[in-house]
Amino acid sequence: MYFEDLSPYRYYADDNCWYEFADDCEFEKLLNIGWLDSNHSFPVGTIDDALFKKLRDLVCCIPKRINIHFARIRGQRPCKLCKAYAKIRCKIGGMRHLGCTELRIPSREQKVVFTSPDMILHYIEEHSYLPPVEFLDALRNFDTSQPFDAEELGKNIIERRVGP
Repeated sequence: MYFEDLSPYRYYADDNCWYEFADDCEFEKLLNIGWLDSNHSFPVGTIDDALFKKLRDLVCCIPKRINIHFARIRGQRPCKLCKAYAKIRCKIGGMRHLGCTELRIPSREQKVVFTSPDMILHYIEEHSYLPPVEFLDALRNFDTSQPFDAEELGKNIIERRVGP
């Protein structure tokens, strides 16, 4: 499924609906990142190795007190670009399949949470996808010394609808 980078998150919604955070939440918006497919072009380039490693470690649940995973599915979806069933090697736990969960990266400075498929790692590494600077800044500034739980944060998401 394709969504333009930085567009409002609406994976489970129709065209008249979008998701955002409840008024009492510190975040305001949920934005799409890295929902690529072969019918749409995307920016290419490279990201800093340390930043890629940080994203990989977060996907591998390192450190343990941080969970960026949301909406896990049973099974695995292939890459929308090359049809590969992607995996990554984690320092702890060995190989991990990609294509089976969404990721949530918060940006307290921007008051947004970026949501992407976990395939973003494969897209960056194998297809040279270059995520927007806003996402890269959020990843760079993500404080891994503080606990974070995307599933818990999901309880603050509400559906908004235009029209009937």
